[in-house]
Amino acid sequence: MHRERSISSRWGWSSIRAPAGDPDRAVEAGRTMTGKVMSAVEAAELIEDGDIVGVQGGPTQCAPMAIVREIIRAGRKNLHAVTLSGGIAVDWLAAAGCLSACTFAAVTMEHFGLCRAFRRRVEAGSLAVEELSETALFARLGAAARGLPFLPTRTMFGTDLLTTGNGALKVMDDPFGGPPVVACRALPLDAAILHAHRADRAGNVGIDAGPRYPTMTTMPRAARRVIVSVERIVPTAELRKAPDRTILPGFAVDAVVEAPYGAHPTSLFPVYDYDRTFMAAWVGAAADDDTARAFLDANVHAPPSHAGYLRLVGGSDRLAELEIGTAREH
Repeated sequence: MHRERSISSRWGWSSIRAPAGDPDRAVEAGRTMTGKVMSAVEAAELIEDGDIVGVQGGPTQCAPMAIVREIIRAGRKNLHAVTLSGGIAVDWLAAAGCLSACTFAAVTMEHFGLCRAFRRRVEAGSLAVEELSETALFARLGAAARGLPFLPTRTMFGTDLLTTGNGALKVMDDPFGGPPVVACRALPLDAAILHAHRADRAGNVGIDAGPRYPTMTTMPRAARRVIVSVERIVPTAELRKAPDRTILPGFAVDAVVEAPYGAHPTSLFPVYDYDRTFMAAWVGAAADDDTARAFLDANVHAPPSHAGYLRLVGGSDRLAELEIGTAREH
């Protein structure tokens, strides 16, 4: 399950620097490049077979679906997904045969039902799993982000999570005389993928007011490569109007993909809600491998681009129905 990685702080991984006075340009290995913006196809090339990939987002919230589709289209294999609460993104990756392992606190489609493709592969033995408590998962990622070998937690005592032979968890005495704790080994990521509201060309990422998912900052800091899809590319000056909403600095980001409605069919609060009709259709299709494959062929492989995907799912009329304030009626 665990591939050895050298543990170093995420803040030291990038060789990219912004020249003085020009935040929208960067220099890497002696060559000049204009920002971090690239296509989803180019961004997916940063994911390699066998990578450990952090997938941000919840079962129906803020998943980086535009990037997930391109990873599937690229035919990536033997990926190890790491997710706090995975949903359709993880189910699609499993259904497409991209995953060989998954570390998670939960994998579910919430009120839509189970992640059926994911479950079949786990039951068949083709997808290895590591279940953790949320605090243990954050401890593992947090240790990697800080360049530490492990972080402790007091969760999981009295559960079977400590009896499954997980080599990443060790019960140890508190060196200061308190009750025992669980040491959670660092989990460095090869890549982290996430979706947000906006970014500038230098890779500074901003979000709207609302929920701040803790994985949006922890996962990137634990990863060697960070790919962010956003609703809009904006001037740096726009981000500076609300600096408290800039969750990732440009030097911590390797690629930015402009993808309006890039979280569809999941939601992006407060812009749009999740697509109930689409979610239900996937859960139905995921009942067996043949119908799941047909669904992915139609919705992932057939559209030639992200714009083509948006047209396929209903275009501007359908997307307007999902805007917050109207979506609950659909």
